[in-house]
Amino acid sequence: METRNVEASPGDLGREPDPRFSFANERTFLAWNRTALSLVAAGAAAAAFLRLGVGGARLLVALPLILLGTVISFASYAQWKHNEHALRLDQPLPYRTRLSRLLGWGIALIAAVTAALAVVDVLISEAPPARPANSSTPAPR
Repeated sequence: METRNVEASPGDLGREPDPRFSFANERTFLAWNRTALSLVAAGAAAAAFLRLGVGGARLLVALPLILLGTVISFASYAQWKHNEHALRLDQPLPYRTRLSRLLGWGIALIAAVTAALAVVDVLISEAPPARPANSSTPAPR
């Protein structure tokens, strides 16, 4: 029985799997990386173009998107490698991954923060301007 060497490259373990399975694993890896790239691009766009009246609001939207994209990118490689090892050693693949939960909860949290910031921005922009303390005297002409 072969032992699993996590540090070895996937090509050094077990036997060559059916290419269809390896290609499917690679397509999944690439799909996760497209998602990660989209998150990073959305974060960069938010940092560059989002204009809210709340100080630091752009960063509250942009940085979590960029961070989530970075984490998804690294985690997708780990998932690809784990699946490739399992394919080569005839082991079962995991039914669920942490990636989908991480992405789902991360986007939900970012959406909630963004919605809260949008509401605060609307409330701030619609608030009447503060009157000076000395408002009883008429303004000079």
